Amino acid sequence: MRRSSSKVALLAGALLLSGEVQPSLAACSVPNAITNNTVTDASKLMGNFGAIGGCVDAASPGGATNAIQYNNGSGGFGGTSPLTDGKIVIGATGGAPQASQLTAGAGVSIVNGPGSITVSTTGSGTGAAVDWLNKAAVVKPTASAFTMRTSTTAPTGSAISATGRGMLLSTTASPSGKNLLAETALPSGHWQATMLGVYTGPLSNWTSISFGIRDTTNNRAITLGLGSNNGSSTRFDYVKFNGGIGLDNYVGDTPLTDVGLPYPTEPIWSRLTYDGTNLIWAFSQDGEHFTTAFSVSATDYLTNLNTIGPIVTIGAPSANPTWGSGFHIFSWQLVSI
Repeated sequence: MRRSSSKVALLAGALLLSGEVQPSLAACSVPNAITNNTVTDASKLMGNFGAIGGCVDAASPGGATNAIQYNNGSGGFGGTSPLTDGKIVIGATGGAPQASQLTAGAGVSIVNGPGSITVSTTGSGTGAAVDWLNKAAVVKPTASAFTMRTSTTAPTGSAISATGRGMLLSTTASPSGKNLLAETALPSGHWQATMLGVYTGPLSNWTSISFGIRDTTNNRAITLGLGSNNGSSTRFDYVKFNGGIGLDNYVGDTPLTDVGLPYPTEPIWSRLTYDGTNLIWAFSQDGEHFTTAFSVSATDYLTNLNTIGPIVTIGAPSANPTWGSGFHIFSWQLVSI
């Protein structure tokens, strides 16, 4: 930075002639004392001028135009880079603050403008509106986090696969009375599982796409979710199984038919909550507003709640046993509450 000759002269006058130091310049000292009625050595005088010039530099603004100043730790000023649209000053432990911009995460949009930062979601719809996908609420599942469990005789072509939108629980054929579960461990205590999924495949009676919970000690399982009601309407169904690892034999069920329940081939948000006593199933069309449809004692049939996951239960008799089935999971979230 070039020193202003007028500033140097002004400071020189203040320090060399009057002997008074302003408070803002108190930290500025000169190496040589000059007193009245003495011959002043030129080298001492220039040394003092050089020290005064250093004070001028230290007192001058740090950084380029529009930079933010900070204490540089040496009695002077440092400066950030100039702040362009959307930049803010962000601290750095043990280092100088930095001029930087916010970075958008998944489902977030950031628009920088002169003196402004606009943060918004990238969910579908406009304003507060959402559709069944409700992108802002989606938590994309990771297929590798689930383990496939089936009846002792597995449905043909059983698989869990990752997709661009989430994961797919599928078969290449749909023989009667088979189950296909993608499970993950349940947390201890109270919990809540929420998923968004849609089913493609034959819909004979008792075919359902649900939450499946397994008691791995006693080899029992239950399902809670939507099922086909004779292939022409829908119903909520709470079904019990045993045999094999708990997925072989149908033991009994409790159905609930209501015109408000969405058809199994429609995308649906569903939620299963364990409050320490009951398992409570609810559904939603927008991922925001859930309607409770059913509540059952958690110990009605199971002794232990060990695993949970999306399950496909193929009805008996199967309407079209040679067709493939697919349960497409777009969102999955399991949390302790």
